[in-house]
Amino acid sequence: MSDQTEAPASSCVLCDRAVPSVARPRGPSVGFCASCAANLELVPTDDLTALSPRELNRLPFGYIALDAAGVVLRFNAYEERLSGLNARDVVGRHFFSDVAPCTSVQSFAGRYEQMVRDAERAAERFRYVFRFRGGERLVQIFLTYLPDRREGMIVVRELSHL
Repeated sequence: MSDQTEAPASSCVLCDRAVPSVARPRGPSVGFCASCAANLELVPTDDLTALSPRELNRLPFGYIALDAAGVVLRFNAYEERLSGLNARDVVGRHFFSDVAPCTSVQSFAGRYEQMVRDAERAAERFRYVFRFRGGERLVQIFLTYLPDRREGMIVVRELSHL
């Protein structure tokens, strides 16, 4: 699928609105805006990477943190339910080849690899069909890479079962 849009430099992972960023030497990060936070009954944040494991597990969307090579660093509870995979079995494994081989294509893994190669903070939003054990699901992906941390993230919002 190629419903691709380039996300603003500091944008809400759910709606694309700008997220006010606290000035920090390492540059802006990505979180969710006050409006989305209110709808989800959460506290807005400009930095999802700063959330504790407990806070990540309360998010109402999938969250996967990757190192520059694509190895899973964090995998939240929502993503466990969506994918049918257990975080204990996923953390430390290569996301694109071992965890979700259906993403090992140019339109997904290739985008991430390009972000890492460019070593510039980048973010993209696109629709994708995940092939989970429980069937196919149309999802919205927010993909970003933060070169100062050598870390990327995949935010997964389920749009529908196919």
